[in-house]
Amino acid sequence: MINEQPRLVMPATSFLYQNSYGNIVIGDGGFEYFDNKDRRKFIEIPWSEIDYVMVSVFFKGHWIPRIQVVTKKNGGYIFAAKEPKKLLKLMQDYVPKENFVKPRPMFKRISGWFKH
Repeated sequence: MINEQPRLVMPATSFLYQNSYGNIVIGDGGFEYFDNKDRRKFIEIPWSEIDYVMVSVFFKGHWIPRIQVVTKKNGGYIFAAKEPKKLLKLMQDYVPKENFVKPRPMFKRISGWFKH
């Protein structure tokens, strides 16, 4: 564990490889995810390694189905949290606010394929 003082423990789903259910732990050391069934399956991301957090927002922020934590070296990890607003509010204490971004809309991604 990289967190000496956990501030939040929340049920969540990880979409790495296969869906797995577990807990997200936010604390002084970083962002952690632990699988409920297999303790060998875990993700630990120190705050210094997080490049940005991509947040899927629908209905003007009333529904946040998932977040993606993108690291500087190892790519992104997608999670669905039980209370994403609470999770993001706490993450803002450790990750600068300008590093929280929304993904591009689907039609802009598709139209980008045809522009050359």
